[in-house]
Formats: sequence, C-alpha cells, structure tokens
Amino acid sequence: MTPEEEVKRLNKLIRQYESVHRTTPDPGQKVRVERQLNELRSYREKILSVNVIREQDLEDKPQTTDPLESAPVLKGLVEKNRAAAPADVVRSYAPTGGSATTIQQEMFHLALYLAYFEKEFLPLLTEKQLKLDFKYSLERDSFYNRYEAIRRKLASYGEENLRLREGLVNREMELEVRKRMVKLTRHIQAEAARFFGTLARFCQELEEDAHGDMVKFLNCNGVIHFDAIEGTRMLQGRTVGGALGELRQLAAEAVSYLNVPEIDTQENERADRY
Repeated sequence: MTPEEEVKRLNKLIRQYESVHRTTPDPGQKVRVERQLNELRSYREKILSVNVIREQDLEDKPQTTDPLESAPVLKGLVEKNRAAAPADVVRSYAPTGGSATTIQQEMFHLALYLAYFEKEFLPLLTEKQLKLDFKYSLERDSFYNRYEAIRRKLASYGEENLRLREGLVNREMELEVRKRMVKLTRHIQAEAARFFGTLARFCQELEEDAHGDMVKFLNCNGVIHFDAIEGTRMLQGRTVGGALGELRQLAAEAVSYLNVPEIDTQENERADRY
C-alpha cells in the first residue's frame, strides 16, 4: 500500500470514528473513540511528516449531493461572494485556474464565516449595542481579541499556501513547509471551533436569561442603530435579542461545519497555554 493509499484509508477511518463520537450517547464509548481518534491522527501525521503527498492525491470521488445542504448560512455566503464586487471578495486558496483541494476549500469556507462575523456581528458585541451585567460584559469584550488571533493565523495560512501554490518553496524546504501547514490547519480549525462554540453558548445563555429573570441581558428589546461612521449593517433596526439569535445560529452552524472533535479543541486549548 502506498503512503497516499494509507492516508486515504486513515482519513476514511477517522471520518467514521468522528461520526460515532458525535452521535454516541455512551460516555464510555465516547472516551474510547477519542483515544482511537488520537492514535489514528497521530499515525496519519507521522506519514505526512516523512512523505510529500499532494492534497489532490488524497481526494475522494466528487460528491453527488450538495456538500453545503446542511449549512444554509455558508451556502448563502458562497453565492454572495461569487457576485461581490472585486474589492469585497474573499479570495479562494485554490491555484489560479485550478480546483481547490478539500483543505483549501474548508479554509476558504472558514474565511467566509469569519468575514461575515466581522462585518455583521462583531459590531454587535460592544457596550453600545449589547448591554450586559459585569460578568457577561467581560466575556463579550473578550471575543474581539479571540477573533483577531484566529484572523492572524488564517492570514499566515494564506501566505504559506501561496508559497506552495506558486512554487516559491524549493524542494529541500517543501516537506518542512507542508508539515507546518498540516499543523497550522489543524490548529486554526480547532481554535475556530472553540471560538464559535463559546460564542454559541454565550448567546444561548443570554437568550435563556431574556426569557427568565433578565438580570444578565439588560437590553434584549432594544433596537440596534449604527451611525454614519459605522456604515450600513445588516442588523440595523433589528432588536438586540433577535440579532443575538441570528449570531447563535451562525456560530452553531460554523461549529457543525468545522466538525472538530472535542478532544482536538481541548488539546489546542492546552497548547495555547504553554
């Protein structure tokens, strides 16, 4: 079996275990599956670290169904991006005139989610628009720096991807760059999944408070207003509570699309500490 065939086999196994991990109600089985996933991913990374394997060689046959059927927000963002003015387009990571690999496509879709969040929802997460008690106001304010950290890492991915795509890396350095790309991609996806997961939980807790004691979420029925300097925004004139519900849906869909097992986000969080 060639290294390419072995990695494809491992990818298939990993997807199967990920599906079990998402759906099993048995805590014991979840722990066992997490352990197996770690072993499979570790083995896959060892193969990738000693073999130069093109992403195109790992592609499966094209899907016959719409891959974005379960991600309606993302599907809309893809269509809107196609019709956008050149200055507003989120650029694909695919080579000019060529097709994107699976990883390039996933990272492009993540870039679309992040761009949409920045333009339409990041302005919501301010003291002016979202009035909260002290604890939740601190968490609200933390999302900006967390978002910026992911955006910077995604920019680094784009630079490395361009170097490989345009053949700017010599043969001696190619293996090292590809190894770094594998680790960077996994790190970005795990960090983004944790970010959107925390954001979804944050919104959910505030929505629950709005239907309960209303001691955390202080302006649920307030109306969002952006001034001329802030520009035209989708949420203009909406209620704060309604906008928060839309943000929760966006965050939940992004987590589902990224499909990063919980064990990866935990490992990524530990790595960030040290």
